[in-house]
Amino acid sequence: MPVIPTRTPRRFQILDITSEVIRDYHHVVPDEGPLLDDAISPSPRNGPLEYDNGRDDGRQVGRIVREEDATRPVVDTETQHDQQWKSPEKLRSLLTGRKEPHSKVNQSLPSRSDINNLSPSSIAYPQGQVACEPSEQAGGIINSSDGYTTNTMWLKQVLQRDQLSMDDESDYSAVYSPLSQSMQSGYCDPPIPLSDFHVQDGIFVPGSEYLELHSTLRNHLILEAKSSVPTRHCTPEQLGEDLGVPVDSTSARIKIPEEEEFLLWKNWLEEIAPWLDKFDNQCHFQNNLLAMARSHDHLGYAMLALSARQLERKGATAHKERSLEFYHHAIHILLPLLPTRSTAVIASCVVLCVLEMLSCAPKAWQRHLDGCAGLMEAVGMNGFSRGPEQALFWCFARMDVCGGLISCTKTLIPVDHWATGDLDADVRLFRSAPTFDTFANYMVYLCAQVLDILAPCHHKFGRLGGPRNNSLTDRAFTERWSKLWFYIQDWYLKRPEEMKPVMEYSSTSSSFPKILFANPAAISGNQLYHTASLLMLQARPPGLRLEPKPRSALWHSRLVCGISINNHHHGAWTNAMQPLWIAGQWMSHPSEHQEILELLERIEKESGWPTQWRADDLKEFWGLI
Repeated sequence: MPVIPTRTPRRFQILDITSEVIRDYHHVVPDEGPLLDDAISPSPRNGPLEYDNGRDDGRQVGRIVREEDATRPVVDTETQHDQQWKSPEKLRSLLTGRKEPHSKVNQSLPSRSDINNLSPSSIAYPQGQVACEPSEQAGGIINSSDGYTTNTMWLKQVLQRDQLSMDDESDYSAVYSPLSQSMQSGYCDPPIPLSDFHVQDGIFVPGSEYLELHSTLRNHLILEAKSSVPTRHCTPEQLGEDLGVPVDSTSARIKIPEEEEFLLWKNWLEEIAPWLDKFDNQCHFQNNLLAMARSHDHLGYAMLALSARQLERKGATAHKERSLEFYHHAIHILLPLLPTRSTAVIASCVVLCVLEMLSCAPKAWQRHLDGCAGLMEAVGMNGFSRGPEQALFWCFARMDVCGGLISCTKTLIPVDHWATGDLDADVRLFRSAPTFDTFANYMVYLCAQVLDILAPCHHKFGRLGGPRNNSLTDRAFTERWSKLWFYIQDWYLKRPEEMKPVMEYSSTSSSFPKILFANPAAISGNQLYHTASLLMLQARPPGLRLEPKPRSALWHSRLVCGISINNHHHGAWTNAMQPLWIAGQWMSHPSEHQEILELLERIEKESGWPTQWRADDLKEFWGLI
């Protein structure tokens, strides 16, 4: 896999624009002229750093005090926020980034030339820290028209460039878009220092266009999820005309050789779609989404981007940058359509999430999922939606569970939002489903419940868990653990015939049992069952007696490994990384270690899914490195 080169950022001068930021927080009309002039350059005229102790919460806030700031009028931001949604002209300006005439909007925005004069260093925070104003003002940043419009103008600069220049000081602006600097609540994390990024952090490294595009899409998804603007009020075509942005326009299509496009779609049908449809008997990703892509270019480009990226990961294509081109165009077309919250829009977001899972540092998975999670929650999508929306939810839910297992956290979409919100009622719904693929989804749901109960209790999953430390009392934890354990074991006993193994026996030629399943839902569903049982046994309340006596953690671990070694469906393999890591920690014999490492190497070679990081983790745990 090609590694995107990085370089040490050049030296640059940090200019003091604190007063400009404070002014924008108060929605004050800016002075004419460039954003950065002599008035805000570092000089003795700028006042010393002082602390304002007048905040209600008693925290100190650092800010630069300048004489001219003391005379600026302060505008009621709450009043302006309430008014901005009542004006159609104002709403259009928020979405497009175009400045309305001064008579319509009592604010002026920096011109494009002004923004072009703004150096990357002036909008980046090298240590990921910014001085904040009082909480009521900081909380309003997310809904600020200035912040939204500035971010939109910044996005246009990114998307309209022919190529990303690696010869300027763009490393910092790539990591910190204007919106990402201001959003520090909800799903959005604070800005991440460049020191937290590593050269091997997939393709999302500082200075890369992948990181710029991902950050832009993530910020807009989070903003859309928080937005109270009415949605689905017009067709995508009408929205595109209002915004002056081409929507699914043939003029925006990428011209690629027919033979190359043929191979990409063939790879989608034969490799990618089976990954995503492994728990879906109706194969929505292979059938419905493919039909939907014919009328929604952003979805078509997202699907082609994922197909191209998978071939790049395998080294099976000479076009190493084709996935970036498709990724770029998919986001460019998708962004103005986010307010529609249509099924096609959410489908594109889910497909792009899969691409990012395939390409990013695994321990950063949740950062690549949280924007889509917020949008799915905003539209009320859950495990019992109908048609393609149900397939999209469960595809995302599997990634959410994998991310939770890696980071030892609860799922991004709370498990009580997956169905009715009541465990007993949810179980009845799953049991009443007539198809075995729903029973596989039922196990994904139970794994999410395991994360929900164990994530607050243990610092890490694996053979050596941390001490339980959460708000549940011992009795409450025991009661909840016992109920969940019963449902997990009941799943195993009441599996449909399609979920049971075709054949199972012990072999002298392998360190693990031989077990064969007929379909990917059975492969992955049973592997998740053993993983959930293993985690629950490790967190078993002291002194609790179980009837009947459960199988040992080692038995579950051996079956987790045996399932992946003997069932080679690539879709099931993509979900096997974390189960193999958890189960592998129970293996002590060198022959067992060798078989697991060979399996992980084969998975990456045949599917393109990254596994070396988990192989290295296991080697370190076993003391081999």
